[in-house]
Amino acid sequence: MAPKSSMKPPASPFFAPATPHVVVVQQTPGGTRHAVSKKQEVHETKSTVMGCTANLINAIVGSGIVGIPYAVRQAGFGAGIVLIVICAILTEKSLRLLINTAKHVHVPSYETVAEAAFGTAGFRFVAVNMFVMAYGAMLSYLMIVKDSFSLLVGIDPDDLPMKRAVLVAVSLTVMVPLSSQRDMANLSFTSRFSVVIDTILVGLVVYNSPIDESLERIGGFATLFEPSQIVHWDTIFVGLGVLSFAFVCQHSAFIIAGSLDRPTTHRWSTVTRSALSVCVVLALTCGFTGYLGYMDNTQGNVLMNLDPESWTANLARGMLGITMLFVFPLECFVARHVCVVLLFRGRRAHEGEDSTILNRADRRIGLTVILYLLAVVPAAAFEDLGPVLAITGAVGGSCLAYIGPGVVYLGIHGGRFLELVRESWLGSKLGAATLTETSRGMQTANHAVETTPLVADTVEAVEAKREFEKEQADLKDRLEEESFMQSLLKSIVWYGSLMPMWCAVASYGRQGLTSHIHEMALKSPHPIRIGAVQYKRVRVVRGRVDVDPEEGRAIVIPPFSRTDSLPILSAKDSNALGGSGSLAHAPGGKPNKGFAHGNAGNINQKIGQSLVEQQQQKELEIDPQEELPSWFDFGVAIFYIMFGVLAFVAGIISLSQ
Repeated sequence: MAPKSSMKPPASPFFAPATPHVVVVQQTPGGTRHAVSKKQEVHETKSTVMGCTANLINAIVGSGIVGIPYAVRQAGFGAGIVLIVICAILTEKSLRLLINTAKHVHVPSYETVAEAAFGTAGFRFVAVNMFVMAYGAMLSYLMIVKDSFSLLVGIDPDDLPMKRAVLVAVSLTVMVPLSSQRDMANLSFTSRFSVVIDTILVGLVVYNSPIDESLERIGGFATLFEPSQIVHWDTIFVGLGVLSFAFVCQHSAFIIAGSLDRPTTHRWSTVTRSALSVCVVLALTCGFTGYLGYMDNTQGNVLMNLDPESWTANLARGMLGITMLFVFPLECFVARHVCVVLLFRGRRAHEGEDSTILNRADRRIGLTVILYLLAVVPAAAFEDLGPVLAITGAVGGSCLAYIGPGVVYLGIHGGRFLELVRESWLGSKLGAATLTETSRGMQTANHAVETTPLVADTVEAVEAKREFEKEQADLKDRLEEESFMQSLLKSIVWYGSLMPMWCAVASYGRQGLTSHIHEMALKSPHPIRIGAVQYKRVRVVRGRVDVDPEEGRAIVIPPFSRTDSLPILSAKDSNALGGSGSLAHAPGGKPNKGFAHGNAGNINQKIGQSLVEQQQQKELEIDPQEELPSWFDFGVAIFYIMFGVLAFVAGIISLSQ
């Protein structure tokens, strides 16, 4: 039997957690064998700003570009142009809002930022909707490939077996190998090529559109500014549904942002603004000329309006098919990411470190092939998946692009929102509804007492607790002094503005974020793909002694001066911070399981101290949401939620048209 040290370790299961270390056997010159632990690091390939911008443009444009003229037809000439710009602005803002909110709470993905506020339910809600969007897009892209390439090679539209054969041959040759890449940065070159093709495609639509004939038929360009042409009130919801989902890319935002080299807030903003600027130009050009060329005869796919005998028109159809070859892998990456976070075990999988989990070729290729088969079979079998794709787009798109960013922001900053409401004219309504629950939540200083529990230090927590208790006493007095008419007017405004719903979301998010922070405090520091930030209010102090203003006794402020961080304390001082920072106690004063034995937390304490030292040596960007949110910020978040609901309704209505 071979020596134990030379035996190969058993292969880990397919869904087992990724192991950060491997054991290798080294042999000394004297012939002695010994095992050496060696850290296994997976170095992810990164994109430049230009490559990342190309990937984002590719994710946005997709096949939706050929449906823009139809959306303008349904919304009206003026309304269609305005809606294109509005949807682009909302998309750009939501992309930055999502990434900045995730940086704010130190999480790396869309589903984990939802989890930080709403727990497992938020995590699964986002993950499922991401898969729905990605899978629906994969289906549509494969169907376009089937029709476009069959037309290019001269196959009869009714010859289904040959069309299916073309689909399988093309997808296996190009789409599957591209989708089997480990890192999205590897797709930067094909995305750049796809952007060039999209630009040529729009140019061919402009070239083939009979704009002069169409304008002459309706009586000239001036007729487009008549009220009946500017807005089509009877079908504007259909146009809104098409346009709002044409810009959906939030499900791939974190994967693209994580692939950016040095993913700072400024560099990501450069990516989003550059990408959306290009997309707006392409959408306006295609929508404007496509609609002017065919007016009320504009079809859902403007390429269907082009002359079938024109070689330039057929070239445009072929270019659409080629574009699908390069867009499909982006959606496959998203679907594969969802499989990683839902099916695999371990912290790396849960936080979406795809490169680490999929570094093994069997996992990466296996998942890619399974997802391809799940998509190619129905794409080959059916000719019309329009209603199914429209439903998935209406549900998944509205939830991910608009409702999700708004709800996540409101939940993460729920403490600040409730604080603003409490200080406003409507404060007595909030107090009357939640006085008992909120008072119970503030019994200990380790509740999220400000917008960012990551950075509320011990003394601030004690002060906040004292101020809160004073506010509650004042609130009781105000409730007793209010007249009937004042109370009635407040009730009308309170319920008319849906304030109970917004406060419920904020309260639930605040509680969820508090739990998230306590869980983070028990974990070793971990870098995130989208870039860590430095909290300005974190005070790095060592051995400082302050005075508890409430009890007048000396307390020790830990190096991480935030409510739920890992303090560097000796065993005798481990309870010095009470409930707010003690390693020995979890929320509510309950003992932490991980610290049942004296110095059990020393390892994590040392890791925390090491992280502080690294932060001192490395310059990090400031938290992008460091400033306390204002009413305007929350108004934007609520607008996103309401617009998402409107987009959802518009998408459902468009199914009946």
